Amino acid sequence: MTLWCQNIVFGKSHVQSQLQQGSIDIDTTTGIIVNCHPGELWSEVQYRNPNDSMNLGDTILSPGMIDVHTHISALGRTWEGYETATKAAAAGGITTIMGMPLNSIPSTTTLEAVELEKEQAGKESLYVDVGLWGGVVPNNLSGLHSLLQSPYIFGIKAFLAPLPPAAGYEAVTPEQLLMAARICGPMGKPILVHSELMTLEESTSAVENAFAGHEDSSYVAHLNSRPAVWEQDAVRIVCKATRPDPTNPSVRCRMHIVHLSDAKGCLPIIQECRKGLSSPDDLIVETCPHYLLLDDSQIEDGDTRVKCFPPIRDFENREFLWRGLDEGWIDMVASDHSPCETDMRLMESRNMKNAWGGLSGLQYQLQATWTDAYERGFSPIDMTRWWSENPAKLIGLSSKKGRIGVGFHADLCWWDPKHIGPPNEYSKEYHRWKGTTIYADNPSLRGRVLGTWVKGTHVYDGTTDVHIEPAGRLLTC
Repeated sequence: MTLWCQNIVFGKSHVQSQLQQGSIDIDTTTGIIVNCHPGELWSEVQYRNPNDSMNLGDTILSPGMIDVHTHISALGRTWEGYETATKAAAAGGITTIMGMPLNSIPSTTTLEAVELEKEQAGKESLYVDVGLWGGVVPNNLSGLHSLLQSPYIFGIKAFLAPLPPAAGYEAVTPEQLLMAARICGPMGKPILVHSELMTLEESTSAVENAFAGHEDSSYVAHLNSRPAVWEQDAVRIVCKATRPDPTNPSVRCRMHIVHLSDAKGCLPIIQECRKGLSSPDDLIVETCPHYLLLDDSQIEDGDTRVKCFPPIRDFENREFLWRGLDEGWIDMVASDHSPCETDMRLMESRNMKNAWGGLSGLQYQLQATWTDAYERGFSPIDMTRWWSENPAKLIGLSSKKGRIGVGFHADLCWWDPKHIGPPNEYSKEYHRWKGTTIYADNPSLRGRVLGTWVKGTHVYDGTTDVHIEPAGRLLTC
């Protein structure tokens, strides 16, 4: 099969990807790209392969997006699940999702829980590829080595911030995080860290103090309840964990900061840390589209759909986030898709104080990122770096995924960068719980997914909003 497009993001090893007209040949038996033809004309494709070729027109063909931060919550919950999550991902041009260890019950902190996730994934249709992060909690440090030996676990997730009891997950102390880094480092697997540092007592007190004198709907109160210094203190701990093991100086642990919000305070800490690293890949930073698209001035009191931890901060901070992406201090973008049952959002009562936190919106990440990226002069090459190339490196699959090149999986996203309009005008929402995302009816969003391929199989046709074939699988390291 041959795909031709006016604008293909061709990837090259150790060289910046290039955007140009051309075609790619895919072996549909193996799902691998076998030839790339930069510069080839459509007329040449018709001559060369008249019976099995497709003209994608004046649009973009880029590597499939890799979302390294999703909460699938397939076990013990009715919050999402593999089929709806992968359907939403496919409709959004995402070809690989990485599932966090929570909010499944049990969370993926033991080998037994990994087996349960495998069983559940095998029972559901997977429209895109799925990988799993394990978790580190205070009571599994002794078994962490065994968990990391599982071929299904690509790394582990840690919280430095306490969670509500309903999350079914516990934070670790800074000392426990350093212990985990000593275990993960020799095994070559990263630790992903929710980087806010405080105790449960400090968190509870901050909420009560912030909302004192405010309505429970107040966004300002929510913002003030999660001070930026908590992120800064946690980032310092993460940076400390990148240092070599004193007993084995040649071994470092790759550390990954998830959903960075406070760029003003944290980026200088990250910059200083990276000066002393042997490889920039030892400290990886992720942010999310909601931090890039919104600032606190755009959020109405009571809009609980945007409540998250850490919170969406001010306009100046948003500018620092974009600068971090531009200068390479922030490596990638991920959704932090955090679904829950609709009534947990408290949308009717508009109770920001007590609503469950976390944004839903896996299906709309391309539009949520591209809208402001386009206005700021970024290109599809930048989108590929943030959403495909660097995520593939994080999960250790950069020789197979994240680029359009010979020998790579034919994981592809076909999209129209010029389209402007609400996604719900051309696509149904495929998340399990609908109507709780800020993106679906947003008329200013730019970009539209026209098609998604996973290893050469056309899994989603965005021109007709139809899922074609579930071609995903549970990945191994």
